[in-house]
Amino acid sequence: MTITWLGQAGFLVESSAGTKIMIDPYLSDSLHELNGDDFIRQVPIDERYLDMRPDALILSHCHADHTDPATLQRLLKDKEPFCVLAPLNTWRDVRSRFGGEHNYIQFDRGVQWTLNDVTLKAVFALHTDEYAIGIIIEADGKSLYHTGDTLYHRDLPKWLDAPVDTLVLPINGKGCNMNAVDAYKLTKLIAPKKVLPMHHDMFKKAGCDVKDFTSLFTEQDGVEILLPEHYCPVEI
Repeated sequence: MTITWLGQAGFLVESSAGTKIMIDPYLSDSLHELNGDDFIRQVPIDERYLDMRPDALILSHCHADHTDPATLQRLLKDKEPFCVLAPLNTWRDVRSRFGGEHNYIQFDRGVQWTLNDVTLKAVFALHTDEYAIGIIIEADGKSLYHTGDTLYHRDLPKWLDAPVDTLVLPINGKGCNMNAVDAYKLTKLIAPKKVLPMHHDMFKKAGCDVKDFTSLFTEQDGVEILLPEHYCPVEI
């Protein structure tokens, strides 16, 4: 299984059999246009991912840096049908806005969806969208847990029914996300083999220094920290 960071909370995950899962792509500068210079994107846009047809698109919640109308217009409009999985608020909005023949799946907490060789699970997240989810992807005998946007909550580990190989989580401490210290505590609690901090890179006002997180780890923690370049696939 490989993972490619698209910036912010956006990722492309691909199984060894070639199944492609795209999560929360923000591939426009629409927030800058709407909200001013505090939201100028800091990550260049790679047009290749806007022209891609994934096997599934997962949207974790309704905020515009995760469910971006400009990005979705490119991904969904006049394209061959594929799966779009989203929790209730987002599912309603995207289905009514973009329509088409896509298979819109209400991907609420507790729902499991099997796609080719990949299993997708929606789990609990605590964010300002009350239906926000985290996502577990299982393929190639490995598991990836993308927490989505969330605060640290004692119920997060209760939704995990198997060990986590790779944990992806926010560290910016703004907009009802974990800060670096709480992200470190959750990492210690879940004990993944690898951890990839996200949501610190896209906007200066809403970001942070990734060292706030990485500096908390020691060799005794036994966790590999992934800091991939944007748009560069990494084997996990």
